[in-house]
Amino acid sequence: MSGEFDPVEELGLFPDRLMVTGCHGFLTMNNAMRDLCGRFIRNGTHFFDVLVRYDELTAYVLGREEATAGNSLKWAVPFLKANGATDHLMNKFSREDLRMMPGADVSMRYLSGLMPTFITTSLYEHSMMCVSEALNAPLCEVACSTLNMDNVQFSRTESRRLREMCERITALRIPKIEYELNVPMEIHELDVKIIKTLDEILQDQIPEMAAMNLMENSAPVTSHKKAYRLLDIRRQTGIDLDSTLYIGSDNTDFQALDLVRDSGGVSLSINGTDFAVRGSNVAILSKDATVGAVFAEQFYNLGIEAVLDLANNWSREYLKKADMPDRHLTDAMLAAHPRKLPEVYAVDRKNVDEIAEKSAAYRKKLLGP
Repeated sequence: MSGEFDPVEELGLFPDRLMVTGCHGFLTMNNAMRDLCGRFIRNGTHFFDVLVRYDELTAYVLGREEATAGNSLKWAVPFLKANGATDHLMNKFSREDLRMMPGADVSMRYLSGLMPTFITTSLYEHSMMCVSEALNAPLCEVACSTLNMDNVQFSRTESRRLREMCERITALRIPKIEYELNVPMEIHELDVKIIKTLDEILQDQIPEMAAMNLMENSAPVTSHKKAYRLLDIRRQTGIDLDSTLYIGSDNTDFQALDLVRDSGGVSLSINGTDFAVRGSNVAILSKDATVGAVFAEQFYNLGIEAVLDLANNWSREYLKKADMPDRHLTDAMLAAHPRKLPEVYAVDRKNVDEIAEKSAAYRKKLLGP
């Protein structure tokens, strides 16, 4: 009966809060797919940046019905294979290239022992296996992008055609103009050229090639899938979104962040993009992952009001005097930042533009493009 006293629940034997997190910006520093393109494709980092630009233009500026942020992970796959990438080489390079955020391993082991913790990431499993080993947090449940690179074979002619397409893509220039979310703007002429070129390659030429089979067999965790995964976790655990903490930093996290925030939960942007901040109610700029654990622990013990109160009163003096649920964790965070604390902001409609710009600039400086 509703309202009845449940001694088992009162003893705290059933978890009533959970955490879902991405990787980039909170757990890892490097953009694994961009680095893979840089390793195997000539001028590959720019190649990947063009794909991401096209991805964002179609998803957020043009608003195409079939578009979802994160498809660039799928589009890059056949070009990687045509330039010599294999499953083994991707895993090997990912292991060598991995750069973890300071404090990520300790923070995740702590949090996964505190409450149900889920990692939902766009990383392909080649990279995510390396991250999981570095984190050594066995209580985390992971959902990542899947791919079998060796399952589809290309002819020499097709590989040559794909490499020629690579050259066309890398020749494209990316304008410096930034578009605002859901605000109509005229599209820059360089972006028009990107859209026309990528439409021709991805919609007209690739579907006639074996490369299409490889793209269709890959399963990237796009923005929509992150949101669906969030709803699936809610169904599995029986814990509502108002009792959920979501940590994200990429454009692909926007829908999930926005969903949790609008449902009364905590949406935490850590080193987030402009769009990620716009989906959050708290934004953090930090070189260390421990501050994320402080907010997650605050949420677990005291709820969203305590999180917002902490964000609004963020200072060394407040943290030293406050009655924090885990004093050792807070002291460890303070010790990790002896000179200057990470920047923390409670995000609202009045300050979101300023914080989004500040976070995007900090992210680029810390994590790169």
